[in-house]
Amino acid sequence: MKLVDVILGEATYTPFRGMIQVISRDTSPSVLADLIRALPGVTTCTIAGSDEVSKRYTFKVKIITQKPPSEAFEALKQNAMSKYTEVNSLKIASNSIERMKRPGEY
Repeated sequence: MKLVDVILGEATYTPFRGMIQVISRDTSPSVLADLIRALPGVTTCTIAGSDEVSKRYTFKVKIITQKPPSEAFEALKQNAMSKYTEVNSLKIASNSIERMKRPGEY
């Protein structure tokens, strides 16, 4: 088998970014960002906004996936809700999801 066959046969991942809102009663936004970064497929997670009174935090999340974007963000939501008791609620801003350019695309 040639190396070029192995490289061309590799799975392709598509990067997406979108906004999510997390409600947490007792966890700081920086800790929540770290937890979200640890989820499969998440490459970056930055704090976009916070409301300390209602404990609602908004994050800009970048993911890489082979799935359609809506399915990938739904998987992110399911993973966060099932793995972390700190996450009381997670909402996805579906209209904010956009495809990013892959490295080398212009």
